[in-house]
Amino acid sequence: MVSRTRALPLRDDTGSVLLLGIGWLVACLLAAVVVIDVSAVAIERQQLQAAADGAALAGAQAIDQADYYAHGATDRTRLQPGAVRDRVLGHLQGSAAAAAMPGLSVRETWTDGAQVRVRLSRPLQLPILPSLLEVSVPDAEVEAWARLAYRPAAA
Repeated sequence: MVSRTRALPLRDDTGSVLLLGIGWLVACLLAAVVVIDVSAVAIERQQLQAAADGAALAGAQAIDQADYYAHGATDRTRLQPGAVRDRVLGHLQGSAAAAAMPGLSVRETWTDGAQVRVRLSRPLQLPILPSLLEVSVPDAEVEAWARLAYRPAAA
């Protein structure tokens, strides 16, 4: 007895390569969007960190220089919170960091008389993702420290 198998008709694969190509194109575009936005975040944090570093160094130089040169390092030449904050704000305005970074704000300036801590924040400006998905983006916040290094006068 001879068995006869019937051949099934082949399916038509017309257009499947086009769908695969469209899928790859969408995946590549999504990857590019993620890479661009992550790179933008890294660059903005780096710029913000540079501004905070400069502001902390400026704040650490807020001693009364005339008194320091006249009497040396004493308790009167220690960093004062008001002078540190004024110097930090003056540095940020003088360096044009405030104009280059919209929304820049000084969250905190702190000093113990010899060290300065500055915390800055600003809203992140992502180029693609927020406009596509209408999502809110958190603020970037950085912190920088500087130390006033002088030797107190011998008592």
